[in-house]
Amino acid sequence: MAITGIVMMAYADGFQGESIIGVAYAVGSASTSALYKVLFKMFLGSANLGEAAHFVSTLGFFNFIFISVTPIILYFTKVEYWYPFSAVPWGYLCGVAGLWLAFNILVNVGVVLTYPILISIGTVLSVPGNAAMDLVKHKMIFSVVRLGATIIICIGFLLMLLPEEWDEITLRFINSLKEKKSEDHADEIPESSVHTRSRSRANGTVSVPLA
Repeated sequence: MAITGIVMMAYADGFQGESIIGVAYAVGSASTSALYKVLFKMFLGSANLGEAAHFVSTLGFFNFIFISVTPIILYFTKVEYWYPFSAVPWGYLCGVAGLWLAFNILVNVGVVLTYPILISIGTVLSVPGNAAMDLVKHKMIFSVVRLGATIIICIGFLLMLLPEEWDEITLRFINSLKEKKSEDHADEIPESSVHTRSRSRANGTVSVPLA
């Protein structure tokens, strides 16, 4: 549902030129992020504070070793061009890096220190929060498609807050309702048969109900 919302967001902007490339990057990022979270839960499970800190440190080290080689390769293959260091907006880059570091620490360590549902709710609130910032700062008018995409993304996040055995719980609840309804129906049948006998005897005849 989150990927569907991303595609709908791009559809609202129009699939043109660089937009479709951005959609492909966004969908790929969402898919790999989902795979990362599933593998993290599968191999580490409920990690404690030390394990979470060790994992984040190791992840950052491997990113520095392997990912930092990518821009160097792109530079020497003439795919990218490096601007002079004085023209680089270092303030924005450092701000984004600091916020991204704080986000990863809060997500990975916050799950251990607080509750997973609290972190999930905070992630859900980031979607309408970004939309509110676009509306206030950039005066962006939300169309029906963009509003629907935001709602779909939020629903996708909220579905992740359901318990792990929510499907079995729902089925047991439905079955209990069916059993209760059948018991009530079975109790109504003898009562109706008693009323039938009493009315028949009052008329001088006796009828045996098939039920």
